[in-house]
Amino acid sequence: MANIVDKNFDHYITIIDDIFNDLQVLTVNLNNKKMSATVSDIRARLHEPFLFVIVGEVKVGKSSFVNALLQTDKEVCRVAPDPCTDTIQQIVYGQEEQTIYINDHLTKITLPVDILQKIAIVDTPGTNTVVTHHTEITEKFIPVSDLIVFVFEAKNPYRHSAWQFLDYISNEWRKKVIFVLQQADLMEPDDLEVNRKGVIQYANKYGITNPHVFCVSAKREQNGLPNSGFNEVREYILATITGKNNLRLKIQSLLSTSKNVMNSMEEGINTTRQQLEADNEFRNKVNLLLDNAEVKTDNQVGNLIDLLMKEYDKVTGDIQREFEEGLGIFTLLRKSFLSIFNEKESLKEWIKELVKKLEYALKPALERRMREGVLNIADSVRQMAEIIDAEIRKNKAAIKSNNEVFTDIANKRQDKLEKLHANIEEIIADTEEYVSNDMFQKSAALVPNLATGGSIAVIGVILMAVTHGAVFDVTGGILSAAGLLGAGVITLTQRSKIINEFAAEIQKGRVKLREQVKDKLDTYVKEIRTKIDNNFLEFDAFVNSQQSKFTELQQQYAAIKSKFFKVQKELDLNP
Repeated sequence: MANIVDKNFDHYITIIDDIFNDLQVLTVNLNNKKMSATVSDIRARLHEPFLFVIVGEVKVGKSSFVNALLQTDKEVCRVAPDPCTDTIQQIVYGQEEQTIYINDHLTKITLPVDILQKIAIVDTPGTNTVVTHHTEITEKFIPVSDLIVFVFEAKNPYRHSAWQFLDYISNEWRKKVIFVLQQADLMEPDDLEVNRKGVIQYANKYGITNPHVFCVSAKREQNGLPNSGFNEVREYILATITGKNNLRLKIQSLLSTSKNVMNSMEEGINTTRQQLEADNEFRNKVNLLLDNAEVKTDNQVGNLIDLLMKEYDKVTGDIQREFEEGLGIFTLLRKSFLSIFNEKESLKEWIKELVKKLEYALKPALERRMREGVLNIADSVRQMAEIIDAEIRKNKAAIKSNNEVFTDIANKRQDKLEKLHANIEEIIADTEEYVSNDMFQKSAALVPNLATGGSIAVIGVILMAVTHGAVFDVTGGILSAAGLLGAGVITLTQRSKIINEFAAEIQKGRVKLREQVKDKLDTYVKEIRTKIDNNFLEFDAFVNSQQSKFTELQQQYAAIKSKFFKVQKELDLNP
């Protein structure tokens, strides 16, 4: 087999393929089909052989030239006395020999010839046919070719159609062109030199400066005779296309392509890192907002309780003074005397009226304070939720990744934020979302007619839960004390005892009122915090999972990058 491909080629291809394999696994893990396909295409290019396009008129020895150049035991290009086909033949490696029809002007031939794993051949029919159907060559093969070989008959290299085809090869690709004068053994050296110089002049006219022209004899090469001219052709190919320096350039070109992928990957990693940092900062900020809001609502609850206690003390203080005055000795005697004629003037009836008066005064006073206080707390909660919602919107807009590598992660993150945003907006819009359905179920049972009507009803439920009990305890205690008046006669000792019991019941009601209000409002505040926290559970789970995946991704990328720069350094250090 001809030695026209550098021995290090397979070594570097294996190393680079390993890098791209790791890179492709990474893109698959990222669920990025587009980038995975790109990497797969680059990997396929790694294993593509060098492509030589052979152009020339019929009967100039193109097939013989290729077979002699590649030095194989089996014919790569069939040599026949007459033209066998007017189709372009793409000759590539295959485990079995077969001919694949592509279209009327293109056929693919696969051959189990080892050199074809390194060098593929595009063998063209006569240039008259090629000129007529030039797009098959100029669009499909020329742009990806590594070498374009114009083969002329050494006796007559001036046929117009062969040179005309150069018009279809853009300037960009003309630097890959060489000219071969085949069947040089049929000419005298002086005549051959004249034609060689004539080809140089023609090439110059077509814009090719310093053209490379080789005079060869396939017959001498295949018969093992010296001075066939093929050693010079192979040396040129090794020096400019398949040799160490050019192998380095070819691989560096592939590395350059892969570098775009790597840069995009690194950009995506940096963006994702920023997103995760922003998400963690966002969550810390939300937690701080919630903590501050909890402290604020705790203070509001404390202030509300203090105001309720003041209202309670004011109302009960007025009633207590009226009670004590009503138990004066002359008032008692008068009530006892009048009760003989009118039962409604009795001491017992007086106490009932007093208790009713206490209930009627206490309830609206507490209700007013409670309503104001709970609405203030609810308003603070709503403001806090609005601030959190603004943070969500800010976090959504803070980092928008257009990086194609991490599209899947960015889209999932955006979906989670959209859902979170919708949930928080729902809480803001619906006050009833601040309170769970069963939070006040037990309290609502005390006054079922108030257990409807939204958030205001919730306030009523809290009111009834605490004031009903408190007032009942106070008035019940007073009525119990009033039982001591059954006989309608009170001694000074009894009077002092009754006043003390009345004061004790007032204090007992006060303690119970404070405890129940604090318990209910603490539950209320805790329920709000829990509800908002729960809305973040899905987003937090996503961020945590992405953080874990991102750490693994960074490690994979770092390993790939290390391999990438190692082989690049080797290529740079071995010119």
